[in-house]
Amino acid sequence: MEKTAENPREILERRAKEAGFDLVGVTSAEPLHEGGERLRAWQNSGMAADMNYMKRPVELLSNPKKLQKSAKSVVSLGVSYYPGDHPDGSESSGGKVARYAWGRDYHEVIKKRLFELRHELEKELGTKIKARAFTDAVPLLERSAAQHAGLGFFGRNSCVINGEIGSYFFIADLIVDLDFEPDEHGTGTCGKCTRCMAACPTGAIKAPGIVDARLCISYLTIENKGAIPRNLRPLVGEWAFGCDICQEVCPYNKTKATKTRWPEFDPAKGAGPHLDIKEVLHIRSDDEFERRFAGTPLTRPGRAGILRNCCVVAGNMRLESAVPALVESLFEDESPTVRGHAAWALGEIGVGESALRKALESESEMGVVEEIEAALVR
Repeated sequence: MEKTAENPREILERRAKEAGFDLVGVTSAEPLHEGGERLRAWQNSGMAADMNYMKRPVELLSNPKKLQKSAKSVVSLGVSYYPGDHPDGSESSGGKVARYAWGRDYHEVIKKRLFELRHELEKELGTKIKARAFTDAVPLLERSAAQHAGLGFFGRNSCVINGEIGSYFFIADLIVDLDFEPDEHGTGTCGKCTRCMAACPTGAIKAPGIVDARLCISYLTIENKGAIPRNLRPLVGEWAFGCDICQEVCPYNKTKATKTRWPEFDPAKGAGPHLDIKEVLHIRSDDEFERRFAGTPLTRPGRAGILRNCCVVAGNMRLESAVPALVESLFEDESPTVRGHAAWALGEIGVGESALRKALESESEMGVVEEIEAALVR
């Protein structure tokens, strides 16, 4: 019996799976109206904090054709990054890193495979394909496109949840000038479960699917370029980069999380699950910071941002072994943000009063002076 020839959509799915993508879906390149309206309401509420890239016009962020005029389809792909659980017990001198950042920087890793996928599709379909390939790097509502393409549904924590692999996956996209058969929109529900809302330390999940970035630990430790508000620092806990709490408690991830098959996301290839607080606090130059974290997502907040986070973790852990590094940061770091958070940490640990008083005499930055005075009161 003659074998039935594959249609273009079947070829796409086969090639995508061969390229290592765990999820494959397609939606048309028409505007994402529902996602655009959700975004507009979120923007108007002020919950985007100072993330200006999320304040761009809804008409831009919700329309794939703004990125490529010839677009006909959006191929939405999912890549599991789940590396497993954090090691049992809290490391004595470590701050937690969100799972997506344990390995190499996903932007470049995935983009390379997207271009390889396009090349293989061109060969098998026998046509040139005009495409935009990206993951989390262009103005498009990628989660909305993924939901439209059938990759999953929006959970209460605003993550796209897939019924087979949970939510620990990157979303990647190919906007193409081909008419691929589209999928049904993703459906599903969290039911009556509100575990993520209850577990969020800062109460950032204001309503199902609505996260206030101003309170989110991931925003505070990554996208936020300034000080972490003093009242929120104790709630950051041991998270030195990002946060996984709302995903850790999700029942879908408890039973469905699928370990990544991509070697680039192996913890041994990147920063791993913890940062050594004392080691990081000794990084004094951007060059040294780049040597330490180049090729990983941890470069995103910059040197001052990572050191700021490590100061907060040191204070929350009452990490006395970090006191010498904190004192050094208080006196020697060029960043007022780092100096101020070092003072806060010393106040939380309850040691270093003489260092704080000495620093108060020489500090000229008013924000740091206020931090030192507050630390001395504590």
